[in-house]
Amino acid sequence: GNMNNIIKYYRAIANPVRLKVFLHVAKESEGFAPNEPKKESCVTEISKALKIPQPTVSNHLAVLKKVGLVKSISVGTHCYQYVNKRSAKELLSHTQYIFTQAHKNPY
Repeated sequence: GNMNNIIKYYRAIANPVRLKVFLHVAKESEGFAPNEPKKESCVTEISKALKIPQPTVSNHLAVLKKVGLVKSISVGTHCYQYVNKRSAKELLSHTQYIFTQAHKNPY
């Protein structure tokens, strides 16, 4: 269940380049495609912004989508990447738990 998801998420973002791609998607994760998309986040934009080759960005996005961290929406020739709310909530809950437990000791 939930623990398997957490393991998948951490495994996916353990790769430093993939983490950069994920954090970039998070930064650009605004608006709602197709109605009011705020930022376009096609592979080309991500590639330019992070100075990473397009095929590399595509591969990393594929992994992030497969584990459920990122949702991709295509509107005509445009595409938008969004952080998936459910996976973000699971990561937050897990991190919150660790944070809470850490504050039950004097260190």
